[in-house]
Amino acid sequence: GGTVNDIVMVLCTTALRRWLLDHGRLPDVPLVAAVPVSVRRRAQEGSAGNQIAVMLAELPTHLADPEARLEAMHASMELAKGRFGAVPPTLLRDLSRLMPTAGSGLAARSLFHLATIPGPPFNLFISHVPGPQVPLYVAGARVQGVYPVSAVTSLTGALNITLFSYNRALDFGLIACRELVPDVWNLIGYLSDALAELVELSQAAS
Repeated sequence: GGTVNDIVMVLCTTALRRWLLDHGRLPDVPLVAAVPVSVRRRAQEGSAGNQIAVMLAELPTHLADPEARLEAMHASMELAKGRFGAVPPTLLRDLSRLMPTAGSGLAARSLFHLATIPGPPFNLFISHVPGPQVPLYVAGARVQGVYPVSAVTSLTGALNITLFSYNRALDFGLIACRELVPDVWNLIGYLSDALAELVELSQAAS
């Protein structure tokens, strides 16, 4: 009953939970992710450029049971969408102007500790950019994947997870502050483990 985005978010949640457990920093409350959303109206397509706002979604990193995490993530995304839809697009655009553009700042050590701390009302960014679901070619060579490179700034925090959907696959790009997340490659393995966990869960349900 969920969406691709729900699955993306629960994969990230499970990977972050594993990473936090590794470092003895798992909080007993959910993390909060900022999820970019386009607020450009259909009539503005092709003329108004990117118009992006963010919605906030709780990540149930505090839940040990994978099925409970999946259900909680779906409910969290539905709640986030409802709250987001209740805010006028003009206000969302105004708030978005406060967000730094990619590459406009350095990662701030004091703003991101993957725990509940004063500062921004979220812990990290998770972005899903939908792409073409057919193969692309460059100079006759087939494009095998599209791995996005985002940015970490003083507002976004020390970890940014961005993924691009292309040709029925999801390609993840993780950018991190090397001092706060020195072992970011572990998260890649944990994402793979999280997917295997969901596959096992779906097989058990059927």
